[in-house]
Amino acid sequence: MTDSDGVPHDVRASLGQLLAEARAAAERGDADTARALLDTAETVATNKLPPGERRDRVRWGCATAADALPNGDLAAAYAAAAAARLPTD
Repeated sequence: MTDSDGVPHDVRASLGQLLAEARAAAERGDADTARALLDTAETVATNKLPPGERRDRVRWGCATAADALPNGDLAAAYAAAAAARLPTD
């Protein structure tokens, strides 16, 4: 099923979970796990989100969060901002 913005619900759920887990990993100082989760989220966004501003911003947020590591607080904030770009129910 797809929402009105063309984002399948499973993609939205997967990205939301990846970004939440990346944020939590960054907050607890686990930079390696956070980076792996952010890389995966960026790949999912690239391959599964429809082209446009939302995809670009989610990808940018993932990349910026990864670049912010090992600063866990900053990386977590970028991951949260990327998650905020996902459609809500």
